[in-house]
Amino acid sequence: MKAYKILFNTVLIFVIMTAIFFFGFSDSYKLSLQAKVKYMSGEYAEARVMAKEAFDLDPYNRMAISILAQSKISAEMADYVNDAKKYLAKIENITKKTDFTYKDKVKIKMMCEVMIGRYVKLNPTVLTEEALYASCTKNYHNFKKIYEELFPTKM
Repeated sequence: MKAYKILFNTVLIFVIMTAIFFFGFSDSYKLSLQAKVKYMSGEYAEARVMAKEAFDLDPYNRMAISILAQSKISAEMADYVNDAKKYLAKIENITKKTDFTYKDKVKIKMMCEVMIGRYVKLNPTVLTEEALYASCTKNYHNFKKIYEELFPTKM
């Protein structure tokens, strides 16, 4: 029984040392770990750049592939949220005007249609940050509500 414990501990130490050596000295995996940190801190564009570099060094680096794909998805969602804030601010400024024209109504319609269409194309995954996707969904509902209030459908 004691021999098995010694053998098990020896194999375990070997596996751990191999992993440390592999992750510690492989530039691709170093970049992947740095990209993972960037991704987890919400810096999706930077994470994507680092993951792409890691992938270019080692196309079999699964961590780099995963971060590359997920950071692209999350960056699209973050862009959606930022654009939604800008468009909603523009819509608010337009609606505050005393001389609200048909041209203004068409501008709002176009902004809403663009943002509603972009939301439909978003592809969240199980790894997508829930708060980020919830923010996208909230903005989508805001645009949909504005659109339906300005352009009610006749049944």
